[in-house]
Amino acid sequence: PAFEMMGLGNGRRSMKSPPLVLAALVACIIVLGFNYWIASSRSVDLQTRILELEGRVRRAAAERGAVELKKNEFQGELEKQREQLDRIQSSHDSQLESVNKIYQDEKAVLVHNITTGEKLIRTLQDQLKALQKNYGRLQQDVLQFQRNQTNLERKFSYDLSQCISQMKEAKEQCEERIEEVTRKGKEAAASRDPSEKKDQNQQLRAPSELQPRPQDADLPQAEVLPVKGIVP
Repeated sequence: PAFEMMGLGNGRRSMKSPPLVLAALVACIIVLGFNYWIASSRSVDLQTRILELEGRVRRAAAERGAVELKKNEFQGELEKQREQLDRIQSSHDSQLESVNKIYQDEKAVLVHNITTGEKLIRTLQDQLKALQKNYGRLQQDVLQFQRNQTNLERKFSYDLSQCISQMKEAKEQCEERIEEVTRKGKEAAASRDPSEKKDQNQQLRAPSELQPRPQDADLPQAEVLPVKGIVP
């Protein structure tokens, strides 16, 4: 507006225009200086910020390089761990397969042993039943034998007592007859000659030989019938 005023009033105010122009120029210079100062300040700030950003970028690049290096190291370590893990896994799989094979073999052996044991147990149970039956029959045979033995002992005792009583009676009869014969011989001895006495003595000796011996009388022999049975 100042320049327009100066152009409009060029003819009438020619004497007063230089001070206004100077004032306008000074004002422009001041404004430009202020703007330059502001721009310079902003430029310095921007340069400072750019330097800071560059420093940050460099640090970030360095950190990124370190991170990349660590990443590479970590990847290498990870690869090593993966390889080690694969080896461990393969070893574990082989061990597991071996253990599983051993387990299957032992299981098959145990199943076979259990089957054989069950068959053996059934066989032993059958044999036990047969032995129990045989034992029952043997007990019955033993009882029968004991009954037969008891009956035989009773019969033997009875026969022995009868035999002893009969032998006693025969002995008594024999003794009575011997006494009678002896008495008759003594009575006839006085009326006979010595030769007749000798014949009489021979006749008396003959009946005396018929007398049973003491051991035969005391120990009679009895006939024992064989007993048919099972001796345990």
